[in-house]
Amino acid sequence: MIPRAVKLLAAGILAGLTLVGAADACSRPTVRGADAAIRPEERIDQALVDAAILAELNYHRCKAGVPALADAQGLRKVAGQHAKWMAKARALSHKSQTPGQANTLARIKASGVRFRAGSENIGQIARFQIDGKSFRIADGASCGFRGSDGRVIPPHTYATLARTIVTYWMASADHRRNILDRKVTRVGSGVGFDGKAPYCGNYYVSQNFAG
Repeated sequence: MIPRAVKLLAAGILAGLTLVGAADACSRPTVRGADAAIRPEERIDQALVDAAILAELNYHRCKAGVPALADAQGLRKVAGQHAKWMAKARALSHKSQTPGQANTLARIKASGVRFRAGSENIGQIARFQIDGKSFRIADGASCGFRGSDGRVIPPHTYATLARTIVTYWMASADHRRNILDRKVTRVGSGVGFDGKAPYCGNYYVSQNFAG
């Protein structure tokens, strides 16, 4: 069996953290269309990616007693551009060669969103739901993967991609601090795809916070 691990990086600007007791009444909102499998060879619906990730972020903020985040189209745009740059460069990095978006601060400024605090989370996960699992390659030509129980491992849907990456971020102190920061009020997320990566491709995920 081959173990597969996710890769993450976090950067913060003027970021802070205040935690309140978990709320029992929190639930994940349903995002229409998020149960559809992502088809990167066709087109990734960036708005749906953003909505699915936002739902996960606000679920965890609710549990921590932190006000919900609102989406911001400008932040989604720069996050998506950075995610696509990382996928093309095959590099998980807060630095970029995209004009006007060399670093996290430059990207948040380029979003057009007014802010006094901001931060960025990035990560990389496989196209198929193999991260954090032991698996075997049943058919490499057709991207066939099976878990230790013999069951077929499917590709990510928008919902499973969002839950997987946010779960990993929440398990990391720096990423969790950015997600639960009371100073930020808006967020935007985006995804890029590297189809040349092992195991039928990787997603690069980027998100920017502002407040």
